[in-house]
Amino acid sequence: MSALYPKAVVLTNSHPYGGTEMMARSLAAALQANGYESHVVNINEPDLRRHLPLLQDPELALMITTGALPLGLQIDNRPLWRLVPERVDFIAYVIDAWPYDYVRVAPFRDFLRDWAERPNLHLASLEANDARLIGTRAHYFPTGAYSAPWRCGPKAFPDRLMIWASANKELAITPLHDEFERTLADNNPWGLAPQRIAAIGESLRHTQIIHGLSAIAQAFDQPVEALVQPATMTALCAIDSCLKRYRRVKVAKALRGLPVDFYGENWPQHVGDTPSFRFRKPDPDHNHAFSFACQHYAGLVNFDPNFGHGTNERAVSALAMGIPIANNFNIRTDAATGCFAYHFGDESIRLAAERVLNYTGAVDIDARHTWEYLVRELLRGIARGRDAAAATTRAGAQLAASSAALCPA
Repeated sequence: MSALYPKAVVLTNSHPYGGTEMMARSLAAALQANGYESHVVNINEPDLRRHLPLLQDPELALMITTGALPLGLQIDNRPLWRLVPERVDFIAYVIDAWPYDYVRVAPFRDFLRDWAERPNLHLASLEANDARLIGTRAHYFPTGAYSAPWRCGPKAFPDRLMIWASANKELAITPLHDEFERTLADNNPWGLAPQRIAAIGESLRHTQIIHGLSAIAQAFDQPVEALVQPATMTALCAIDSCLKRYRRVKVAKALRGLPVDFYGENWPQHVGDTPSFRFRKPDPDHNHAFSFACQHYAGLVNFDPNFGHGTNERAVSALAMGIPIANNFNIRTDAATGCFAYHFGDESIRLAAERVLNYTGAVDIDARHTWEYLVRELLRGIARGRDAAAATTRAGAQLAASSAALCPA
C-alpha cells in the first residue's frame, strides 16, 4: 500500500542572488500541493549528514534538483542518484540551455549516461527544444511564476519601463567577445576558414530563430541534431553566449530615448551614454525582489536566454503580477494577454516596448504559469512514461511466451 503522503526531496545549492533557493522553495510548495510531504536539502549546508535519514527514508518517492550542480552530492563517494532505490523517481532539472551543464558539470555527463539505462532517472528541461535534443524521454518542464504580495499604493514609476538582467555575465568557459567572428575564430573545432566564419557571423546577426542552438545550426547550414555533438559542446556554449550578449545589447540600444530602468550589471559600458536610461540596484539584491519591483513600472522589457519554447521566470512572474511585458517571440508567452512579442529588429523591439508603455488594459492571470500546475503536468508525464514502459515490457513477455508455445524445445 502506498504511503498517504509520500516524501519528496528538492535538492538545491546556494546561489549568489538566491535563484536556486527560490526555485527549491517553489518546487517544494508545488509538490506539497500535489500530495507529497516535501523537503528541501541544500548541498552547500555544512552538515549534510543530518539529512541521511531523510535521503534513505523508505517512504521517499521522488527527488528533483534545481539545476545540475546538486548532482555533485555524494554519499560514501557514490552519486546520490545511484544510491536511491528503483522505486524512487530522480529528476535532474536543467534550468539553462543544456550544453552549459554538459560542459561545466561533470556529474551531469555521468547522469546522462545512467539516464539512458535506468528508467527511474528522469531529465526535465525548461526549454522544449532542448528537451527534444536531449532525448525522447526528456520532459519539457517550464519555469513557473514567482509571486509576491500585491503592491499597496500607487506605482513608483508608472511612466517607465524595466529591464531585469545583466550583460557580459554569460556562462561560456572559453574566450567570448562582443563580435561573432572573433568568438568563432577562438572556438573553432570545425576548422572553419575566415570566409566561412564571416558568413556564419552575418547569419547570426540577422537570424529570426530564437532558440540559440537552432539559430546556430541554421547559420552552419546543418540539422541541429548533427551540430550538437559532444566534441563541439564547448564551442557551442561560447557561440550561444555571444548570441545572448548580442541580442541583449541590441534590445537595449533599440530602446534609446525611451524611459527605461536597468537592474543588472555591465550595462553602462554598452548604453551608458543614454540620458533616458537609469541604472539601478535592487534592494535587497535577490532574485525574489523582482516580483516586488516590477509592480512599480508600466511594464517589463524581457529577453529570454535564447529560448524559443519555455521563457525565463521574469516573463511569467511579471504577467502573474498583472504587469504587461515586451518579450522576444516565445511559444510559451506569445498568446498571453498583456504580452507584446518582438523579433530582434530595432523597429520590432521599439514598437513592442512602446505598446507596453502605453498599455492600459488588464493582464489575465494564467493558472498554467503556476508551479503547482507545472509540477502536476511533469508528474503526469513521468507516470505516462512509466506506464508505456510497463506496457512494452508486458508485450515483450507475451510475445516471448507465444514464441515459446509455437516453437517448443
